[in-house]
Amino acid sequence: MSIDGRETICPLCTGNQETAEGRAALRERVALTDGWRVVAHRSGLPGWLLLVARRHVQSLADLTDAETAELGPLLRAAARAQRDAVEAQWSYVMEFSEGMNHHLHFSLVPRRKDLPEEHRGAKVGAYNQGGDVADDATRDDLARRLRASWPTS
Repeated sequence: MSIDGRETICPLCTGNQETAEGRAALRERVALTDGWRVVAHRSGLPGWLLLVARRHVQSLADLTDAETAELGPLLRAAARAQRDAVEAQWSYVMEFSEGMNHHLHFSLVPRRKDLPEEHRGAKVGAYNQGGDVADDATRDDLARRLRASWPTS
């Protein structure tokens, strides 16, 4: 893939390929639809999820009708799972696909009652800056809890 004239490897596409081949860890495949993959993000904020398009698409405007139809119900299901698994009062939804090699993905961020005031709203991104990230075992545990809480309809 080429971005701004330079060749790159998209880590989200790599995760999609590993999922398709059955090699992805649980944290990389919390939930799957035909068009989307839910990932337990490595964020320092437990419960942060990424909803990743399963094909390399750069813009919301470029989604197919089928991908678009899956997105709303998937966001709702993920927010309900966050509510039950990590006691989120509600969820922030963000889409900044300029990073991650311009691969469309959404952050679904749990807004818990105990979230410090200085990290609320747009300032929640501070959890993804610096070295405080969740290790793989923590992410897999979160993925299990989210799956156990995932709504069936």
